Amino acid sequence: MRKLQTCYSIVSPAEKSGIIGFKPTRSLLSSKGLIHASKRLDTVGVLTRTVADTQLVLESILQHSHHMYESTKQALLHDLHAAISAPSLHGIRIAVPCGLGELQHLPSCKNLAFEDVLESLQHAGATITRNMPMPGANAWALLPEEEKSILLYTDMKASINAYLTSLTKNPFNITNLASLIAFTKHHPDEQYPARNVEGLENAQATDPKAALYSKVLQREDYFTTGKGSILAALTACSAHVMIVPTLSPTLQTLAVKAGSPAMSVPIGTFPVDTKVETNPQTGLVGTAPGIP
Repeated sequence: MRKLQTCYSIVSPAEKSGIIGFKPTRSLLSSKGLIHASKRLDTVGVLTRTVADTQLVLESILQHSHHMYESTKQALLHDLHAAISAPSLHGIRIAVPCGLGELQHLPSCKNLAFEDVLESLQHAGATITRNMPMPGANAWALLPEEEKSILLYTDMKASINAYLTSLTKNPFNITNLASLIAFTKHHPDEQYPARNVEGLENAQATDPKAALYSKVLQREDYFTTGKGSILAALTACSAHVMIVPTLSPTLQTLAVKAGSPAMSVPIGTFPVDTKVETNPQTGLVGTAPGIP
C-alpha cells in the first residue's frame, strides 16, 4: 500500500497494526498528483506485511519512476537489494538514543521485546551503542506548541489553496481553505462538529509574513542539518542508524524535518493479562491483550 506521510502517518498506523511502515528519504519517490499537507515535508512511503514486501513494492515504484535519471534509479535499486539481502550486519553501528521523556514509562512487555531485538541485532553482527545524546530532541520538546506547529499549518494553507485553485472541475466551488472550512461546517455529510475542523482553522489563521513564522523558519537549520539534527547525533557517536522501542513523535518530527528515512517494524504484543484501555477522546482501544 502506498501512503503519504508528513510526520508519522505511515509509521504510526504500521506500529498499531503490527505491519511494516517505511518512509524513505524525501523525494526518493515522486509525489506528483498528491494533495499535500506540506509540500516541503511530505514523503511518499509504503505499508506492507514484511520487509521483503517493502523491497518488492519500492522496486516496482522505482522501476516506473520518471522523475530521476536512469543511472540514479539503477544505483538505488542496487543499494536497496544489497541492504535487504545482506547476510549479516557486521560493520553496522546502531544507536539507542537517551533522554526522550515520551519513552521513559513504557510497558514492561515493550522494553523486554526491545531488549530481545537488540540482542538479535548483536548476534547478527551489529554494534549497539546505548545512551546516544539527542540535543535536537531535547530542544524540540521544550518549545511552545505554537512554535512546533506554525510551519506545518502555514504550509498546509498554501498547499490546500494551491490544490483547490488547480482543479479544472469544482462542482461545489471550493476554491480555497476558507471555503473548504465553510463547506465542511455546513454540509450534513461532513458530520460537523463530530468531525471538527480545528486543524484546518489553525492553518487558515496563519500568515507567512508573521514574525513567529520567520523566527521559526530561521531556526530550522538547527534541526535539519545543524547540531540538533539526527545526522549530527549519529555522526557524534559514529552510528549508521538509531532504533527505539516504540513510536517517538519527537524523533519522527526531526526525521521529517531532515527528510530522513524511517521504518516501523512489529516487535511484540501485550500479554494476555493486559487490561483493556481506550482513548477517552476517540473511544479506540489503546492497549489490550495480543495487540502490538
